Amino acid sequence: MVWLPGCSQVSPLRYRVASCTFTESGAFQRRSFAAYAPLTYGALVGASCGLAMCWGKIRNSALAGIVSLASSLFALYVSWVIWILHLMFPSFWILNPIRLALQPKVLWKIIVAVNAQGTWGFKGGVPMTGTGLWLVWVGEAGLLLGFGVLAGIAIVRRRPFCERCEAWCSERIKLYFGPAILPDEIKRRVQAEDVGWIATLAPGDKKKAHYRLDLHTCGNCHALNTLSLVQNLPKDRKTLVDKLVLSADQAAAIHNLRMNHGIQTSAPVATTNPSVR
Repeated sequence: MVWLPGCSQVSPLRYRVASCTFTESGAFQRRSFAAYAPLTYGALVGASCGLAMCWGKIRNSALAGIVSLASSLFALYVSWVIWILHLMFPSFWILNPIRLALQPKVLWKIIVAVNAQGTWGFKGGVPMTGTGLWLVWVGEAGLLLGFGVLAGIAIVRRRPFCERCEAWCSERIKLYFGPAILPDEIKRRVQAEDVGWIATLAPGDKKKAHYRLDLHTCGNCHALNTLSLVQNLPKDRKTLVDKLVLSADQAAAIHNLRMNHGIQTSAPVATTNPSVR
């Protein structure tokens, strides 16, 4: 027999969930931050999973997505166990959550019973039940799983991996350019590895609309160099070029360009008439 505090016994053959006492306190009310909880929870799970995969040197995006999805599904299941126990026993749920976690069929029966009773509703209205509540729960699960997978893949893909050194590239420099050029034009020039044309672009301000070049370099052998182009315009931020492999000479030219940008930024503005000598 399976016994949960506050409920009658549940037969292991029929998995019959007896009625439990639900209070009208916070157990039936959603806090205002609840809408953001799945996003935050999913992002934290995905980021943790991504960091673990980086430590394990996993760099395949598909595998990273599968591992992140599996981890997010496990986190979703754990969140249901904790929430159901807290819903029924606010003061005692932390004592033994493993017992319910090891009984997924019992957990499902309780979830169905909770759905029939309702857990929250709009102000002054009756608690939401049935199909509407199922849709809310499915939406929350989708947000958690989606953000978990996206965060895990993003963490794994944020840096290139040097196969020679079996290490992630640890060095990165950033160059900012003004948004005077059309996105397609600067993308085409960067993909063509036209460093000379890039050097003619005016420096930009990272606090305003800009294009950004990210040069990643392996901190051990310095043989692997990749260039990424990020567009950061109002309401339009995306990666135009992702980890384009450069030669050592091209990477050196980008480094020199960074030095020139630093000189231009720090140089005082000339106020004298250029004709006066």
